Amino acid sequence: MRFLVCILVLLFVHNQYSRADKTIHSDSLYTEKYIRDIYISDSKRALQLLDEAENRKTISLRVINELRSLSYSNMYMNKLAFMYAKKAYLLDSIYQKDPEHMLKMTVYLAEFSAMMSKYNESMHYALEGIRQAQELGNREARARLFFCMGENNWRLSFKDKAYDYFDQTIELLRGSKEKREMMLLSYYYGAKMGFLMNDSRIEEALEVGFEREKQIERLKALPQIPEAYVDGQYSYLYSKLAYIYCMEKKYGQAEQYYQKYLSKKESHTPDGKMYSVPYLMLSGQYEKVIDNCKGFKELMRTQQDTLNEQYLTVLRHEVKAYLGMHKYKEVAEIRETILAITDSINTRDRNNVALELNAMYGVSEKEEYIAEQAFQLRIRNITLCFLACVVVLTLFLVWRLWRFNHIVEYKNRMLAQLINERISNRKYDTQLSEAYGQLAVTSEIEPEVISSEELNETDKVSGEEEENKKIFQELNRIVVQDQLYLSPELSREDLAQIVHLNNARFARMIRECTGTNFNGYINELRITYAIKLMKKCPNYTIRAIADESGFNSTPILYNLFKKKTGMTPYEFKKAQDSLRN
Repeated sequence: MRFLVCILVLLFVHNQYSRADKTIHSDSLYTEKYIRDIYISDSKRALQLLDEAENRKTISLRVINELRSLSYSNMYMNKLAFMYAKKAYLLDSIYQKDPEHMLKMTVYLAEFSAMMSKYNESMHYALEGIRQAQELGNREARARLFFCMGENNWRLSFKDKAYDYFDQTIELLRGSKEKREMMLLSYYYGAKMGFLMNDSRIEEALEVGFEREKQIERLKALPQIPEAYVDGQYSYLYSKLAYIYCMEKKYGQAEQYYQKYLSKKESHTPDGKMYSVPYLMLSGQYEKVIDNCKGFKELMRTQQDTLNEQYLTVLRHEVKAYLGMHKYKEVAEIRETILAITDSINTRDRNNVALELNAMYGVSEKEEYIAEQAFQLRIRNITLCFLACVVVLTLFLVWRLWRFNHIVEYKNRMLAQLINERISNRKYDTQLSEAYGQLAVTSEIEPEVISSEELNETDKVSGEEEENKKIFQELNRIVVQDQLYLSPELSREDLAQIVHLNNARFARMIRECTGTNFNGYINELRITYAIKLMKKCPNYTIRAIADESGFNSTPILYNLFKKKTGMTPYEFKKAQDSLRN
């Protein structure tokens, strides 16, 4: 049994490791290194992997756009190549995280623009790239951009200006000890040599060829340079020098360089044999031309790559060779093949253009959809932020309101407690007012305005103050005991008749003994009664309390109660309930 369990555990572990290996292998397909390795040999596969890598987010978007650009360029879809290079360039411009990558994209844009014959745009990117390269100290990028500007001027027929840029490129790289820059300089020598030969500037082409030979010798001295690379460089150069000397009718020197060419291993490969075709054609060695072309054609058929300009060039060489040999039947057959291949290439190019336009439309449509989704997401985020702010503000206001109510309730309880204490001790308004003053509560009742005549009369009867006090004590006893103040119709004249005083003296008496006027005195008693009533009968409504206390209306009770106690009758009732609980 234990043995069986061990076997099952081992199988489980093995299965997990197998899955992990598969996952790693699967994920390794969506890496920058893997896609860079395959985009030249299998551009379509590279594009598929880049789409998946974008979904999985295994590679940064700017690198994905760069690799898409290179893949489309390898498929001769230069518009798409330019478009994705520009996308990568814009991302680099926005994030400013990798200036070296931005410079690389600028170089691509300059070169792709030139391929699409957009020379002004190419010059713009080249100048921008040169500025970036100077800031970063990148000599290789500067050289590429100078040479690109030279090619643009050459194609625009500004030949002198073009050669100035070629010379600047060579001067920039001359003397460099960097392997890549030395190899690039050798290439630019060869490219300039080709332009000079096209312009029939043979002597200058020879000088550049000799300079390139010296550069190859310097490369040969470097230990890290492969021998095959140096051999190929010599092979190509010697074939061109042989051709130039043959054009100059210096056949002896031409043959010497041809023999040097044959001494190189590259000259015996299908690719290397094609280097010598111009020389062999010019020197009338047509059989060798046919032989070299056949070998290269076999190579291209093996690679299943015959629908291209390079294959057509080989066929045209064969046509010239057969014409030189007066074999017109073979010429006719090859020309038919050229026409068929040309038609196929044109059809393929049209299909590529259609595919390119379709892809660009798809990309634009996708970008519009993404932009719309991004806009909707932005609107949603703004809305959510707004709602969140509203909720937070509402909660804050609710909290502030709750806190305010809590403070008011606490204050009202304290006031109600003080009022209860004063009422229980049977103290009057002056004592209550002092207590309210301690709690910063204003308790003011406007006194009745006394006319100047009454004041004059008061001055005349100042000796009556003692008598007035006695009269008021008796009057107050009657009013309180009989609860006369509870009558809404009670007037000053009614009380004046009780104590047999005229209105003026009655007003002076009330003023002297209470500090207020008649209305203030009666309302004080009514409010005190209302307070007792609210304590005694908590179920009474405010309207009922107002009626029972002698007020003509509820608003009058509210107004006077607020002035007297600092809170409304409702708040007082609520405070009383809180104290009871």
